Amino acid sequence: MLALASPVFFASALAPFAQLKASRVVDPRTGASVSPLEGLEEKQCLVVVLPQLGEFDSSEFCEHLVAVQDDIERASVELRVIGIGDVGAAKRFSKFTGLPLEQLRVDPEAAVHRALGLHAGPEWEWPAFVSDDALALMLKTLPGGAPDTASVRPVATAWLRYLAMCAGIGAPGTLAEIFRGYVGDASAPERLAPDAVVTAGPVVIGPGVGPVALGPIKYTNVWADESGFQRPVELATVRLRNMVEVLSNWDAYVSSPTTIAQRGATFLFDAAGEAKYSYRHRGVLTYSETMARPLSFLAPVIGEAKARNPLGLGDAEGAAAAARGRGPLKAAGRAMALLQPLFKAECMLQASAVGVDASMREGAQAQIEAAVGEHEVVVFTYGLSPFSTEAIDLLDAAGATCHVVEVGPEWFLLGKEASAMRLELLERTGQSSLPHVFIGGQHIGGLFTGPSADAPGVAALGESGKLAELLAAVCQRQPATGASGAAVA
Repeated sequence: MLALASPVFFASALAPFAQLKASRVVDPRTGASVSPLEGLEEKQCLVVVLPQLGEFDSSEFCEHLVAVQDDIERASVELRVIGIGDVGAAKRFSKFTGLPLEQLRVDPEAAVHRALGLHAGPEWEWPAFVSDDALALMLKTLPGGAPDTASVRPVATAWLRYLAMCAGIGAPGTLAEIFRGYVGDASAPERLAPDAVVTAGPVVIGPGVGPVALGPIKYTNVWADESGFQRPVELATVRLRNMVEVLSNWDAYVSSPTTIAQRGATFLFDAAGEAKYSYRHRGVLTYSETMARPLSFLAPVIGEAKARNPLGLGDAEGAAAAARGRGPLKAAGRAMALLQPLFKAECMLQASAVGVDASMREGAQAQIEAAVGEHEVVVFTYGLSPFSTEAIDLLDAAGATCHVVEVGPEWFLLGKEASAMRLELLERTGQSSLPHVFIGGQHIGGLFTGPSADAPGVAALGESGKLAELLAAVCQRQPATGASGAAVA
């Protein structure tokens, strides 16, 4: 019998198994009507009930399941996947995802889902004053178009509920998951293979997460050189690939558009039919309790490493310091670097405008020399700058004890003395932006900027592992505690 952590039990532990056993689905190999559990009696089994086969959730989830199917088999657990669709949809889905047909069953009208009482979005209906003609006109703008007259209202209602879930209504977690797909997730492994290329009309992304072509416009994402975590837009790119497959073959996948709002569930049964684990989808793109690592619940069955990273792509889990300073902030940092000449001119103009004189500059220079000479790690910051905060946090995570000198709240809020210090930092380093980080008296730049390839900024040094080496070479440090011990001037 399986022993799994944190099982979710029902009022009757055998209810889901009994409900599945009594239902009828189609075996796509033969077209015969069979029980979803045919051949699984008295066996340990993982039963995954999908929504429409033509759905984000289905292809995403099955990509992970296909990657571990051999591990599941070695654990003497049978895999059975049930999705909404017909035989043609099953064959196309099997070809696209690699899921063997013998493990797949189809439920053309979502009878299994209704028997299990699975979620299907908010129970909304179109009000009577909205005519069928108006609904048909709306449906013409959606995939599949408008059905025959008799089906217009049921199909429009299904779309209403599905789109409501996409907007986060009656679907806790959906908006957060959509957002995660675009901004990335440092706690998740990579999601797109380095040689993968995704094409959607004039848009070509890849190989990997770097190169992007929008027709004649080509560029490289700023995180192209990063690895070991789910990069920004990486998961969104996977979803774009799946969307292209479904929309290009909508009629093949979706035989019953009245069921598009229907969600799925996951059950792990022991040989006696007892549900040792279960999860019912709450909305769109919430097919797991742990979306960053969807198969974590299988760790007791296939092992921790495989369950947490079934695709075997880059995974720097636990390397918190290396994962900092990435994503949107890095993109903003690259953009700021392009403005360095403008900031340099503004720095000198501001100093002149507020009346910085030679004596103030000498005093600022002395302060800088004293701080850099007396402390192994010195960070000159703006108090309101997210780049400054991130640089300090990264240094903290690497075990440094930072001496922090706050030059001012932000560049446009500096008085005479602060403007003099900013000008002297520019003269000393050639860098007009803050933060300025010095380690062992050497200027290594800011968060994303640096004076040379050997000193490319804190984030790049952290990602390469050289930051820890540099700190070890110049600092006599105790094991990192996470506190900066910062002194603020």
